[in-house]
Amino acid sequence: MTEKYGRPVPVPDEATAEFWAQAREHRLVFQRCQHCGTYAHPPVLFCQSCHNLDEPSFKFEQSNGLGKVVNWTVTHDPMVLGFEPPWVNVLVEMAEQPHLLFAAILEDGPSPQLKIGAPVEVVFRDVTADVSLPYFRLARGQART
Repeated sequence: MTEKYGRPVPVPDEATAEFWAQAREHRLVFQRCQHCGTYAHPPVLFCQSCHNLDEPSFKFEQSNGLGKVVNWTVTHDPMVLGFEPPWVNVLVEMAEQPHLLFAAILEDGPSPQLKIGAPVEVVFRDVTADVSLPYFRLARGQART
């Protein structure tokens, strides 16, 4: 854990508190509709698949932490205090369900192995005493530079 993280950290609210509590334990979880089984991220108030408005019911369920890159951007401009360029933000489609997307920083940084469809896995960084952030890295089967 770093003594001084120097970057913005999430501030959980009622909808995201469970997500961040589980992340602190190094578990990636997603909200799942208890009516139709569809995952949602970020958390929602009603299921956008079955549209149950009368009795919405969700649980946070653990992900296997695996996915594939569907897009990314490499940032070279120090636009946000504390982020030293270059850094890579990836959009990951999680293995649990098509179109279950999660945006995070790619731990590997810019890499020749980074491509659409590249397999990735979640890793966690303890950035403060109370906050752990999910990052992704190219899956262990991928060579990293």
